[in-house]
Amino acid sequence: MRDYQKLVQILVDFLRDYLEKSGTKNLLLGVSGGIDSAVVATLCKLATPQTHALLMPTSTSNPQNLKDGLWLCENLGIEYQVIDIEPIINAYEKSANVSFNNMRKGNLSARVRMSLLYDRSAVLNALVVGTSNKSEIMLGYGTIYGDLACAINPIANLFKTEIYELAKYLKVHQNFITKAPSADLWQGQSDEADLGYSYAKLDEVLSFIDKHGYKALKDKFDDEILNLVISRIEKNRFKTRMPAIAEI
Repeated sequence: MRDYQKLVQILVDFLRDYLEKSGTKNLLLGVSGGIDSAVVATLCKLATPQTHALLMPTSTSNPQNLKDGLWLCENLGIEYQVIDIEPIINAYEKSANVSFNNMRKGNLSARVRMSLLYDRSAVLNALVVGTSNKSEIMLGYGTIYGDLACAINPIANLFKTEIYELAKYLKVHQNFITKAPSADLWQGQSDEADLGYSYAKLDEVLSFIDKHGYKALKDKFDDEILNLVISRIEKNRFKTRMPAIAEI
């Protein structure tokens, strides 16, 4: 069991130190209405009052997520802006003469959001703060150059199950803790339905791999979940590495 009081201080100091060393003045993040961005927003606000947020829904976003995100920003005293990105998605679809399925629209939405965050960061002289947790990063459950892109990420070494515990310690509103985890990329989308297992089960395997590697896995877990986790880790490693460069 982690010492969450100590952890919060470590993460807040990390944000403050990086902000000071970078010479920037502000922190900026995308607030989705989910638990990860709620935790990160809370940490950012503890680190500096100069925290800003963008809320960027589409036509298929859950209205409750926007409502919760707005409440969070107002409750924390975070300066925010709401940008409906549906017109941007529609313009891209029309200009490129394509018709999106859910996955393609979800990936583009994530990249549009990150483009807006980085554009806004230049105006504010801000660092873009990431909201992806360790479970998502290890599984590659995110969009490269989309939600995985950031300047700093205070929760990248925390598994999803730890995010829930940290949220409780930070007294994040129950709305964020009890709702089903979702990237909200399309209507009815659910992380755990996409992945096929609960984060609690996935984190058991992921934390074991993180500590012991693959060699000690034999007979520790069911083959089905083990194969899923290992295949996702291997297939998606490229998302967390610098681009391959030819040696000449």
